[in-house]
Amino acid sequence: FNPFNEGKQQSKELPFLRNIGESKSIPSNWDTLYEISEKRSFEQNSFELNHEKNIATGDDKLETLSSRQVFQLHQRYIITQIKSGFMLVDQQAAHERILYERFLVQLEQNKGASQQSLFPQTVTLNTTDFALANELLPYFQALGFDIRDFGKNTLVIEGVPADLPENNDLATMLEELIEGFKNNHTVLKLDKRDNLARTLAKNSAIKAGTTLETEEMNNLIDQLFACSMPNASLSGKQVIVKITLDELFERFNKH
Repeated sequence: FNPFNEGKQQSKELPFLRNIGESKSIPSNWDTLYEISEKRSFEQNSFELNHEKNIATGDDKLETLSSRQVFQLHQRYIITQIKSGFMLVDQQAAHERILYERFLVQLEQNKGASQQSLFPQTVTLNTTDFALANELLPYFQALGFDIRDFGKNTLVIEGVPADLPENNDLATMLEELIEGFKNNHTVLKLDKRDNLARTLAKNSAIKAGTTLETEEMNNLIDQLFACSMPNASLSGKQVIVKITLDELFERFNKH
């Protein structure tokens, strides 16, 4: 869903770059909010977007969607123009942040939308992984997975979260999700919800090297600035880099 462009359909190439379920509304002045995120630590625990307070004004306003210019650089970064210069957005880190926050909400509210698979698949796990998968079944269901115990260390996957891209190999997807969950538990010591949301977001996000259409880039940017922490990747690094016209003038000796 793109609130700035309701009449157009989503791109067929990457339909999962859309808002599904109850996600946060997109602030109309999201470009000014970058000034806030830039001044705070990436490890901040909260980042409230409240444009009613008008806490960020200035001259850093983005153009309307119809006139907004976005470009993809090396199928890795998105460049978008703002009044004071331009911004570079790491597309993979941005999508990971979007999905991570969305999955956390779904786990909290138990309202993950599901898309049923035309061809259910079975996956047979070792005893340890099978026990872990059964332990996580309520969380899987909260995210929109439709998985049931088939017996003898085997699970049947009949549906997946609607936020995920189409995947013909659901068994491998589940195995990778379980493996990532175990790795995060060992290294980061996360609770189950945070661990699962983080793992699924990293596994499902668009990767560097993926070509995006203009509408997909616009949707990604809008959804990013609807997040609580738009400038913090899941590893605590920057998602957005801003280059001002003053910096460009300085580089080209235009004083």
